[in-house]
Amino acid sequence: MERAIHITSLKNISYFKKGRYQRVYWGAEFCQNLIPDIEDTWQVLRFAKKNNLGFTFVTPFVTEHGLERLKKIFEWLGKQKIKTEIVVNDWGILELLHTRYKGVFDIALGRLLARQHRDPLIKHILEKQRAFAVKSKDGKISIVVHLPPPKIYQSGVRRSYINSYTLQGFLARFGAGRVELNNIIQGLELDGIKFHKSLYTPFVNISTTRFCPMENKFQKIRRINACFRECQRYYDILRNKTFPKVIYKRGNTIFYKNPVSLRSVKQSGIDRIIFQPELPF
Repeated sequence: MERAIHITSLKNISYFKKGRYQRVYWGAEFCQNLIPDIEDTWQVLRFAKKNNLGFTFVTPFVTEHGLERLKKIFEWLGKQKIKTEIVVNDWGILELLHTRYKGVFDIALGRLLARQHRDPLIKHILEKQRAFAVKSKDGKISIVVHLPPPKIYQSGVRRSYINSYTLQGFLARFGAGRVELNNIIQGLELDGIKFHKSLYTPFVNISTTRFCPMENKFQKIRRINACFRECQRYYDILRNKTFPKVIYKRGNTIFYKNPVSLRSVKQSGIDRIIFQPELPF
């Protein structure tokens, strides 16, 4: 099984340990404002060459502005003497790579496009819960019993549209050969997926928005165009007794932790584990 480390800034290279990883992931997964420049990308690319590592460039969902930035990077990467894999989290980028750079890069479908059921509260729905009493306005007391959903539902929330042969064929026509997945709390059902499969650890992304909720007075006026990279300096931690997991909020995305059990992964068909040493953005 291949092991990769995802670094999102040059200082994160310090997490790399020779012999433990065979691939480096580089780039922003969720925010176009954090797309790295070519100079920093060149430093990571040289690091990958020096340590004989595979190189994967991660891209977020984008507007036209972000797409123009990525076009310049793709053009530059295509001229380098190292095979590059691109993680795609935007349908427009997938089409661009297919039409303009067909055969130049290996394509992996990112977590944002895999569309898994990522709500950590799904754990409460699937598990048996204690009965509880509810008192109505007229004083009557009713006992509420939670019944676990049927097996077809339990199976469905562990799958995604990637399990569909038809949609796999559609994605394959665009050059996709790998799918990137979250280690979701309810578990995974990967039967029928013919792509190579990657699994991220320990962070699972719950949701992402184009509006960054980090504290910034300019956000109220200029929305996504005002960015001072506050997410580089801090993030929020949210706790609530009703949630089975602590929630982390960084930039425009929220996460929970669910570390991978390597013992269970070996028999699941996963052929790559992606370690994220810091909360991604």
